[in-house]
Amino acid sequence: MTSDARAQTLWTSAMRQASPETRALLSGLVKKHGARFADLFYQHLLEDDDAKTLLSQDVVSRRLHAVLKKWIEDIFSTWDPEKVPELVASQRTIGVVHGRSNIRVELVLHGASLIKSSMTQAILNSGQADMIRMEAIIATYTLIDLAIGVMSAQYSSVYEQAARKDESYRTFAATMNASLERERQRTALFDWENQFLQGTLIGRSEGRLPGICESSFGLWIRHKATALFPNDSELVVINSCMERIDSQLLPACQRELAAHDDLIDLRRLAGKVLAEAKQIRFLSDTLFDNLIHVEAGRDILTQLLNRRFMTTILSREIALSRMSGKPFSLLLIDIDHFKKINNEHGHDAGDRVLQHVANILVSNIRSGDFVFRFGGEEFLIICVELSPAQSLKVAEKIRGAIEAESIPASQGARLRVTVSIGVAPHDGHPDYQRLIDRVDSALCLAREQGRNRSVLESAPPAD
Repeated sequence: MTSDARAQTLWTSAMRQASPETRALLSGLVKKHGARFADLFYQHLLEDDDAKTLLSQDVVSRRLHAVLKKWIEDIFSTWDPEKVPELVASQRTIGVVHGRSNIRVELVLHGASLIKSSMTQAILNSGQADMIRMEAIIATYTLIDLAIGVMSAQYSSVYEQAARKDESYRTFAATMNASLERERQRTALFDWENQFLQGTLIGRSEGRLPGICESSFGLWIRHKATALFPNDSELVVINSCMERIDSQLLPACQRELAAHDDLIDLRRLAGKVLAEAKQIRFLSDTLFDNLIHVEAGRDILTQLLNRRFMTTILSREIALSRMSGKPFSLLLIDIDHFKKINNEHGHDAGDRVLQHVANILVSNIRSGDFVFRFGGEEFLIICVELSPAQSLKVAEKIRGAIEAESIPASQGARLRVTVSIGVAPHDGHPDYQRLIDRVDSALCLAREQGRNRSVLESAPPAD
């Protein structure tokens, strides 16, 4: 017997053992006190330091509280045995969401025990006959334990899968073309140094000296290097150097520029900045020297990241956004009428279109962004540290670049293709699948509105 089948058998048995009076009592109590039970659960959750980083009071009050209240009501207001498979499936779904959101299972278990205790107290105060109250308490513990058991089993499965994917991503990260990536990041760091020197040597007092954390190199360090080198002490020092440059040295340089005094202090400060940059360069080279030179984990045709590591990377970006307060967005790109291209020009032409679009995408993102072959003729981009409006501009830039270029086809013909793009900003919800669903909805809307356009998703669906 499968775990679901066993859970359904036990749930059905618990339903049948409850008398009509017990069912009525429990249904009435959750309708009357369901909101209070949900309050207790989230009050406990928000007292935990780790949970507070995943959930805000605003997210709880706007979305999650109503969901939990409905969960309680569904369990104790549904007494039809034919509904049991649906109830068990619902618990599995909730377990998946908890697993994807990294909410520790022991917090859910403790919260469930609070609900059981509160319901027990409400039953004891109900004024019903002793036998009815005893039946109701037994049913309460049995049904909640069954629900939590199904959730926990699914949670464990999702958590184990995520752990395996995370380890696979670390393996992939260690097998990238380290030499090529090292040269890219050397160039990015050198570009930032040039911008800094231009700002100080020209002596402009207006404007702001460019921060290293917001540079192409800085974005790469904060968003990709943390996956490539998760346990390396050099990375910790690099981040400390960048923080010191942006929070201490650059503001001091800016003050000297505004004062128009002797340049000796400014030169001294600039020297400190360059010394920090030299240290960063040395540490970066040390990190890259430890990587293995084997390609893996990429889409064979386009050489983009494949979907294998997408959820791992999304989970990291959600965690980074939560800690830093920086926004990010997903872009989902679909090549318009791609099947027609394959039918009229052949699959070789279709492959060239996919490769051409992939190259344009890579050319129009920053070092810290991620681009994936999402499947078929669809691509997904994670735009880090960009507002919704900025992400929409990136989408329009990509759309325009693809529309402007022609692609060689058979017998000297050239193709022009367009794309539809959905844009969805991360709204603080810890579940990455919800964000993927939202960007997919935005893409569907772009198709419905006539294709060859970018649509920003602005109204998240209700949970």
